[in-house]
Amino acid sequence: MNRAVILVYHSVGGPAVDARTRRLNVSQRMFSFQMWSLKAAGYRVVSLKEILEFAGGTEKRGRFACLTFDDGYMDFYDNAFPVLKKYGYPSTVFMVSGLAGRVNLWDSAKYKNGYGKRPLLDWQKAKELSAGGVTFGAHTMTHPHLTRIPAARMKDEILDSKLEIEDRTGSPVDFFCYPYGDYNKDVMREVREAGFLGATSSKRGFVLRGDDFFKLKRMGPGPMTWLSSICMPAINT
Repeated sequence: MNRAVILVYHSVGGPAVDARTRRLNVSQRMFSFQMWSLKAAGYRVVSLKEILEFAGGTEKRGRFACLTFDDGYMDFYDNAFPVLKKYGYPSTVFMVSGLAGRVNLWDSAKYKNGYGKRPLLDWQKAKELSAGGVTFGAHTMTHPHLTRIPAARMKDEILDSKLEIEDRTGSPVDFFCYPYGDYNKDVMREVREAGFLGATSSKRGFVLRGDDFFKLKRMGPGPMTWLSSICMPAINT
């Protein structure tokens, strides 16, 4: 098979505020079913580094899938991680490091009487997950649109998130995720210069041989069953 799939999740078991956020949420039961479906369909669940090996042509052929989780919600620890441990699947969580232990402040305009606030992983839980085999990636310090902020702040958002997660977890941070899927040539250059090996986008599609490591496409499973969810586009978040 000459293509691989990177799946992108956000909240597993979290509340939905509207139609848009429902597409970002997956119940724990549906998540469990989707993880079972990967195994039943013969996918080999691999790390992002192995996805790079595939894209670079050094990984052998196979049915490869990779699991990523944007924003670093606490429900990853509560609802997703136990399922991942059951199947022995690797995963990458992209943390908004400057808001660790707080809530998703970038979505505050969508709060309805406090509903929609979601707790984020704190550093204690992140360190525990890291020790348990979860890989952490950077999703900036505060989740801004990187193309809409001054260049100096954009650079700090990218580099400081990497450095803080590495310091707090004691593990290297090799991958970056663009908030809202928002990037341009300047953002990509800063991500490369910060020392990342690759970056995930919100563009829908499979990973193919020869793909740019800093524009990796993903698929958003959403709250649907596995066979239909594989075709859902990722959402810019």
